[in-house]
Amino acid sequence: MYRNVLSATKSRRAEKIGQFTTPMPVAEYMAERLIDDADVSINQSVKLLDPGAGTGVLGLAVVEKLFSKYPKCKIKLVVYENEPIALRVLKSNLSLAKSWSAESGLDFSYEIRERNYILEEEGTLEDGVFSFESNYDLVIANPPYKKLSKDSLEADAMNFVVHGAPNLYGFFWAKSAIELRQNATSVFIVPRSWMSGAYFERLRAFVFAQGSIVELHAFDNRNNVFGSTKVLQELVIVVFKKKRVDSVQIWSHDNITSLEQSESILVPRGLVVVGDEQRVYLITNAHQLALAKWAVALPSTFLDSGLKMKTGLTVCFRNRDLVEDEPSANNVPIFYADDFYGHEIRLKRESSQYLSKKRAGLLQDNVDYIFVKRFSTKEESRRIQTAYYEAERFSDEKQISTDNKLNFVVASSSDLLKGAFLVMSSTIFDEYYRLLSGNTQVNLTEINSMKFPDKHSLATLGKKYTISELTRMTQERIDQIMLTNFGGES
Repeated sequence: MYRNVLSATKSRRAEKIGQFTTPMPVAEYMAERLIDDADVSINQSVKLLDPGAGTGVLGLAVVEKLFSKYPKCKIKLVVYENEPIALRVLKSNLSLAKSWSAESGLDFSYEIRERNYILEEEGTLEDGVFSFESNYDLVIANPPYKKLSKDSLEADAMNFVVHGAPNLYGFFWAKSAIELRQNATSVFIVPRSWMSGAYFERLRAFVFAQGSIVELHAFDNRNNVFGSTKVLQELVIVVFKKKRVDSVQIWSHDNITSLEQSESILVPRGLVVVGDEQRVYLITNAHQLALAKWAVALPSTFLDSGLKMKTGLTVCFRNRDLVEDEPSANNVPIFYADDFYGHEIRLKRESSQYLSKKRAGLLQDNVDYIFVKRFSTKEESRRIQTAYYEAERFSDEKQISTDNKLNFVVASSSDLLKGAFLVMSSTIFDEYYRLLSGNTQVNLTEINSMKFPDKHSLATLGKKYTISELTRMTQERIDQIMLTNFGGES
């Protein structure tokens, strides 16, 4: 019977609502995973929360599955929605569900709260104690995916998880984690961005202090979940339990029409939630599990090994008046991502290849660097694309500049830089970065905190090769050197 309500919801014009309505197969699958991981007894009263209800698809999917499994249970559904179009449809759907449940002898009630879920309390903290409820048995949500300014009302209310540029979906997860009773369970579908990076570090720390991820569900591409709607982020389904759990079940899904047929892998929590920043590795197969074990065993980090990645200094479109076409005594070469020639760097542009010396803050010493492209496309085979910048090739220059779409790595010695170049150019390091981040942008904060071979081993390795040998090496040769010196198998 509830399927009829869900079908009606599905047919409504969700694009007018300004939210991404969860497709039926995904809603039903999320509901199933939530109930399978929850502690629900036959005669239990269940209090269910949907904090971003939209038209009610997710909450009603849980209600339907709960009643089909536990027809004697008592269910109260609490929903939040303040968007007028969505609210009108939501009221109709819940009223219909209430009528049908009464006719079927099922104990169902609901409460619609027509307000902003995050801002309903005047203050998040009262005398050091959270003022939220803490009595929900189940939470299900597809929250809004919306970047906010640091001075927004929501960011002020949830300041304990704010660092840098916050996203509204993180606030929904953090608040709902507080409102779950102990040992209770939630399921969210959210962008993958929370899993790494400094902006979400405080969110991860807070949520993991409340409980544990018990399931992660990944999708093969960005168009897989919401179909033709304009969701450009890579999404994951997260099942969270308000208790300590020592392993995580991780699925990889090819298609939302065959979710039940997907296979999973059980991974120890220590290989999924890693480091002081509590980054989350999305391990979906045995090869990635072996990769995670290799990475965790590395003895140092990128920064602790005497290396540092920085972002190119010049944002060219903001400094058009300084960009020049021809070399002169008053300018320096500026290097771009399209100056890569294999693993070498060459001046390849016919224009805009030089930068005036007028602005000292855009200039850097002409020393050896590892250049890394900041951006790649989803279709490219590598995220970490490297070239060795050899200062000697441009010996007439005391200074150079780098375009902002380029990252560069500095080191305390040439041998250390050469050793790091071999590691960063290897297939296994590229796979390691992909395990950590779903972004096509190479993030310097993530690179600088990644596990890495130690300084001495890197310098010893780098001393064996000339720069010319490094830049002409085949990928197969680089990977073989990596395997011999640092183990792992790409």
